[in-house]
Amino acid sequence: MAAVRPHHRDRHCGQVRGTFAAARLTGLRWREAALLGVLMNTRGLMELIVLNVGLELGVISPTLFAMMVLMALVTTMLTSPLLRILKLQTIPGE
Repeated sequence: MAAVRPHHRDRHCGQVRGTFAAARLTGLRWREAALLGVLMNTRGLMELIVLNVGLELGVISPTLFAMMVLMALVTTMLTSPLLRILKLQTIPGE
């Protein structure tokens, strides 16, 4: 039976949830924990480099490359608006 690999989107959600949970367990407030979770998705440039190497080595197909590049761009572009929304919800004066 072939191994089932998690979807790329699920990996991003898992990173955010894992970081959020760890931050909450160490005493951070939920907004601060959420900010850390969102920041886990800001490694778009590194992901693009790895994807290019994978494509050049023939490890991934051009179709998979295109899908993963799109996902990296979208999650990286969403970081700033999400951080702004979470920061706006913090207590004034912080």
